[in-house]
Amino acid sequence: MAETTVVEKGMTIFLDVFRRADRKDDGKISWEEFVAFFADGIMGKEELRTLFDDIDTHKTNFIDPKELCDYFANHLGPFKEILSLIEDLNVKVSNMLVSTAQSYPGSSRSNQFTVRFLMGLVFNQVCAIQHPLDAATDALEAQAKEEGVNIIAVQPEDVREKNEELIVPGRIVRRAKRQTSKQTTYEGNQNLTSTQVALEDQVDRLAKLLNRMEKKVNFDGLVDEEVDITDDKIVLLYQQDLTVKDGQMDSFKTQLRKYIEVTNSAPGALTMSVRSFKDTPKFSIYEVWTSDDLRARHLQAQGPKEFTDCVAGMTEKRTESVVHIPSTWWRRD
Repeated sequence: MAETTVVEKGMTIFLDVFRRADRKDDGKISWEEFVAFFADGIMGKEELRTLFDDIDTHKTNFIDPKELCDYFANHLGPFKEILSLIEDLNVKVSNMLVSTAQSYPGSSRSNQFTVRFLMGLVFNQVCAIQHPLDAATDALEAQAKEEGVNIIAVQPEDVREKNEELIVPGRIVRRAKRQTSKQTTYEGNQNLTSTQVALEDQVDRLAKLLNRMEKKVNFDGLVDEEVDITDDKIVLLYQQDLTVKDGQMDSFKTQLRKYIEVTNSAPGALTMSVRSFKDTPKFSIYEVWTSDDLRARHLQAQGPKEFTDCVAGMTEKRTESVVHIPSTWWRRD
């Protein structure tokens, strides 16, 4: 976004909502972007247009971050306290994940068991909060559909922009896609309520950390092994060290976020992690791949290639190294 919007406690999640809706990342939401993000398969075109105009208090035919936050601030009711608690939960869970990731590898096996148990306990409790929210959301949607049987639904041409690919609106397809996968994705999150997004993000992060704990690289109890060189299977750990130029941090993070999303779903990509160094513009990006060919092919695709080209102009120093790891170390049976 072009400038920083300061909001009160409990409202920062709407800045993330704005970022998700702002597909062009130009600091404003157009009518087409608004429909593509907020259309839920229930609200009609005229209803959404009225809502868009209500939010657009400056009457610019665009919605800026402050307008979006101001609108929801006036309609939060009992949700305000919940969103404020979720902000605190996000911080506390993030701190817990970082602390656990640092201390877990060097802990005794009994302590590791305790950590896994407690992590699973937290995971289950967060899921328990999500279930009634899902049920309530489904009930509200069913009621809204019954009341709006004569509403004209949003059509694809309502969100078509000149010289751009068609954006198909509506929550139904995205929701179905989310239900067929346990992975929390950008597309699957676009039209969830703010509370569900935050909860599912934390559930996903807890699940991933649990998975890494149980299936981490097996450096414990290594033994000498004699390997047939013709049958030596490996995975590759790539490390990129970057130093971001002054004034390029926001643009770099935007491009990095897009790269992470596309890389995590790429064939051959086992995992990806990013480390940022406090009070410095330095980053380290780690990727584990099953083969160099698959990564090379991935880097030639449009999204990753765009990241490489853009980052070249945003960074001062950039180095890359690779380590070959026996595939038997990667997953513990």
